[in-house]
Amino acid sequence: MKIGLLCAMKSELGQLTPHLQISQETTVGRITVFEGEIDGLPVAIAASGISKVNAAVTAQILIDRFDVTHVIMVGVAGGMDPKLGIHALVFSERLAEHDICSDFFVVTEDGWIPADDELVAVCRRLAEEGRFLYPAFFGAMVSGEQFIAEEGRQEIIDAWHPLSVDMESAAAAHACYLNGVPFLAIRAISDTAESGPEAFEVNEISAADAAASAAREVLKALAKGNCFGIA
Repeated sequence: MKIGLLCAMKSELGQLTPHLQISQETTVGRITVFEGEIDGLPVAIAASGISKVNAAVTAQILIDRFDVTHVIMVGVAGGMDPKLGIHALVFSERLAEHDICSDFFVVTEDGWIPADDELVAVCRRLAEEGRFLYPAFFGAMVSGEQFIAEEGRQEIIDAWHPLSVDMESAAAAHACYLNGVPFLAIRAISDTAESGPEAFEVNEISAADAAASAAREVLKALAKGNCFGIA
């Protein structure tokens, strides 16, 4: 097993790299990938840059050039469900691109891309064991090329009923789905409709740290291997 850890922003990556024992640094095009181990588990980690295209391309780089067996996206997101507060953790069960015309979406019939069941099961078990610092929620994530404040928020909620919204996760999931690579996204809430868009800048680092902390718990569990049923 080798995990591809994918972040959008360097601020998110910076919460993971202190735990990484780096063995090699490689630049592919404009993407820098760090290889090494976190808690004894082989990983390749990269920041893609914001946007769906960047995330999908970087996921493909991790798959093609670094032989990752699984991809986990880690970072921050906007809350769409009112029950989620700042720093709440969202674990993807399914993902969709909210700004793509469903008439042209041919990857899956309903527009949803499934996350990997086994990775989700690991996260659920960890949540039940109280291993996460913040409340954990499991369900739908959506991604698009806009920062969602008020305009368009209700339309997205009515169409998709997501827990969170970001600009990359569904696109990375899309790339992994086409490659047959198991995918999971872990996002911590940085802003909500109630907090307003200015909350993102206030909570960016602390939310990124919350997501990274959750991801590290998942990596520790995966390093145990067979006790979680994932080789």
